[in-house]
Amino acid sequence: MHFEAWSQLTRGQDGVVVGTTLSGHDVTAQQRQLRSLGIESRLLAAMLDNLDLAVWAIDKQSNFVLQRGKALQTAGLKRDQFVGQNYFDLYGDLENVEDIRRAIAGEASLALSTEVYGIHWTSWTLPTLDDEELALVSVALDVTDSKRTEIELRAKLDLIERQQEVIRQLSTPIIEVWDGVITLPIVGLVDTVRTAEIMDNLLQAVTRTRARFAILDLTGVEVVDTGTASHLIRMIQSIRLLGAEGILTGIHPTIAQTIVSLGVDLTRVAVFGKLRDALVFCLGKLGKLSRVKA
Repeated sequence: MHFEAWSQLTRGQDGVVVGTTLSGHDVTAQQRQLRSLGIESRLLAAMLDNLDLAVWAIDKQSNFVLQRGKALQTAGLKRDQFVGQNYFDLYGDLENVEDIRRAIAGEASLALSTEVYGIHWTSWTLPTLDDEELALVSVALDVTDSKRTEIELRAKLDLIERQQEVIRQLSTPIIEVWDGVITLPIVGLVDTVRTAEIMDNLLQAVTRTRARFAILDLTGVEVVDTGTASHLIRMIQSIRLLGAEGILTGIHPTIAQTIVSLGVDLTRVAVFGKLRDALVFCLGKLGKLSRVKA
């Protein structure tokens, strides 16, 4: 326990000390409070000196009363550099100025992003309504490094997406081999996702080129599952709905077996063993169409 004590001498008529009076009271609670304030003060000082923080406060007239923190040096500022100057005179043109006005009015602004002095900040602005002098206190964290990393990561993701788009286009090259005839050579593994992409690209190409014939060359595909085979058949049907004729070429025996197992009727679909035969068929049809139009 902690005590404050004082003493007073008692003297006789001749001035000789005949006793002492001791008085005191318990100040344990007061000492604990002072010790706690000391710890909080040292803790705050350690944070401001070592973390990339900038702490500032303004009074009821919007004048700076405090500027502290290690991050001030990064921004090229000195401690308490703007104390006595008006916040809105200095930073009235910033994008977040309305957030500061709302904070003065009593609305806290939490984790807002701003850029000042070429530095990216995440700031928390807290009103001090019960204080007779202060209007608000703001804590800003320098997040420039993480922001730069985020921008670089976003740029890499954009690049990856563009590369994937190029790969998708290369993996489904639609070639206009003749006026009114397009062909799509499919190579490699064909799964449900890729088949959906192929269908979308092919239908757009049929519409764009106004093709009369669309040849799907499966020479480079050896195996498809039943789901993919169903997609291929639906692709042919979708092409027909656009006013074009879908043609299959280069079907491997295993693919033929899969299609047969599905019980799909291909009697209305032109099927050829080679791409050359399909082209001859299309050109013959186009020739007949030309003669009919003539």
